[in-house]
Amino acid sequence: MSQTIVVLLAFIAFAAAFARLQLGTVLGFLIGGAVIGPSGLGVIRDLDAVHLLAELGVVFLLFNLGLELKLERLRLFGMRVYGLALAQLLVTGAVIAVMAGFAGLPAEAAIIVGGALALSSTAVVLQVLRDLGRTLTQLGRVAIAILLVQDVAVGPLLVLIKALGQAGGSLALGILTAFGKAVLVVFVVGLTARLLIRPVLQFIAGVAADEVFAATALLIVLASSFATEQAGLSLELGAFVAGLMVADTEYRHQIAADIGPIRGLLLGFFFMTVGMAVDVRIAVQHLGAIVLIAAGLILLKGLLLTALARVLGFNERLAAELGALLAQGSEFAFVLLALAATTELIPVPAVQVLAVAVALTMAVTPVAASLGGRLLNRIEGPAAASLPDLDAKTEAVRNHVVVIGFGQVGMAVTRHLVGLGISVLALDYDPKRVRDSQAHRLPVYFGNAARADVLRAAHVGQARLVVVALPSASSGERVVA
Repeated sequence: MSQTIVVLLAFIAFAAAFARLQLGTVLGFLIGGAVIGPSGLGVIRDLDAVHLLAELGVVFLLFNLGLELKLERLRLFGMRVYGLALAQLLVTGAVIAVMAGFAGLPAEAAIIVGGALALSSTAVVLQVLRDLGRTLTQLGRVAIAILLVQDVAVGPLLVLIKALGQAGGSLALGILTAFGKAVLVVFVVGLTARLLIRPVLQFIAGVAADEVFAATALLIVLASSFATEQAGLSLELGAFVAGLMVADTEYRHQIAADIGPIRGLLLGFFFMTVGMAVDVRIAVQHLGAIVLIAAGLILLKGLLLTALARVLGFNERLAAELGALLAQGSEFAFVLLALAATTELIPVPAVQVLAVAVALTMAVTPVAASLGGRLLNRIEGPAAASLPDLDAKTEAVRNHVVVIGFGQVGMAVTRHLVGLGISVLALDYDPKRVRDSQAHRLPVYFGNAARADVLRAAHVGQARLVVVALPSASSGERVVA
């Protein structure tokens, strides 16, 4: 009990402090875990006490990712975007794998390191996009598509690591086993989703008991994870499969809402456990190498993605922004590297060094984004208003219509309402579009309508009507939620 209290105190203190410093809660969890862990102050010596909670955190993270991968959402992006996403993953992974091979790692370990480090952080990038108000811009859409492709790749990478560990390090046998198991899993997912999941959820929803529905969601996650583990795969892959099964049902929003608080709490425990597992002495001993790896990873991934985007015809500014935004490592690198260490494919000291380097790249991204956001606001002018500015400018607006999205539809609706003399307020993410519209005396303001505080600043509580005029169905769903 005392260890649980200590972990919770560190969880709250470090998360709150780093969030206040705008460095991201992930870095806070990692450092908090290192501080109270065996090689830090030594308050927590037995990692088994929190290992189960940490593992469940990753399980629910993978489930949530599967839940987000609705087929309708995948069809929103063009083939050129997916071409860039695949090229980024394959080219970056191959280059890093070659470099890891030159550094002395065996071919199997080098491929795993290449795959793990080619991924970018979904949690960090989505937070940065929200903070910068770029989620619904072209930058946001392309970045999200790349992240989705990377998230899908996590499942096969988990299978590959498991297969290589069981195949005694044979690369050809490991890849063949991974491919065979992946095909089997896809078949089972499709069959189960069609025959079982929807009827079960429909029946439970008819019971009209919130706690029963939430328990059913937990059962789906845990049962699927247990099944894939028993089949020789990983818990995480089972959770990802469960998310895919639920994603195309009408119950996915309620399930996402039910597991949201649990997922966030358990994921925090996972990052703290990663921090606890870091040997501070090894980190200090190899500090120069860690900083060099982190800087090299950011530079390499940024330059490769920028170059690939330019080759595929994306404009120069968008290519550079994508390179800067997706240059960090991923939270899934911790999962993949830890699993590789468990299966003895990568030496534990090497995993320790790589994990700290990945954490450092994730820590740098929010800081750089914050500085970049201020520069963009200065370049783009007063259209990128803060929340207090939005609230002050619209303070007297009541009984109005809020239009979210100022594309062709949103613009037509807003102009029509202005012509009818109806009070209207439009929100949009594109600073240039907002600035140009304000120059024509249209009531358009910069804001991320997927955030509750922005909607409050637009006084939706006193509005007669809210019109969601966004081109993306998934973005519209987030705003409505």
